[in-house]
Amino acid sequence: MKNRVLCLALSSFLGLGAALAAQAPQDQPASPATQQNGHRAVDPNRQIQMLAKKLNLTADQQNQILPILTERQQQMAAVWNDSSLSKEDRHNKIRSIREDSKNKVEAVLSADQKQSYEQMLQHQHQHRKASA
Repeated sequence: MKNRVLCLALSSFLGLGAALAAQAPQDQPASPATQQNGHRAVDPNRQIQMLAKKLNLTADQQNQILPILTERQQQMAAVWNDSSLSKEDRHNKIRSIREDSKNKVEAVLSADQKQSYEQMLQHQHQHRKASA
């Protein structure tokens, strides 16, 4: 049960990137991804490309969001590599990082883009829940 909760928390973080990456055209070369405790890390450059397409981001918005996604990836890697954390602490930190980056991304978006972004996240959450 705890593993499922932890997986759900991690998948919420990775879900956006993973779902967007899964929708990427097949002729694009795959971006290198590192492993974090058996989970594929999502490339922020690939994420920003998919968000740009789905949300019709301006170049300025892309330039503002990419560092947020990069920072989130680095913070998540640090959490996964911190063996001193209990499962509960790791879960809480992941949730906090995910929420913080979501808020930062939304601060860059227009009202319509925010609504679309929220719908994307909700759809991915429902998809992950159905797959579990």
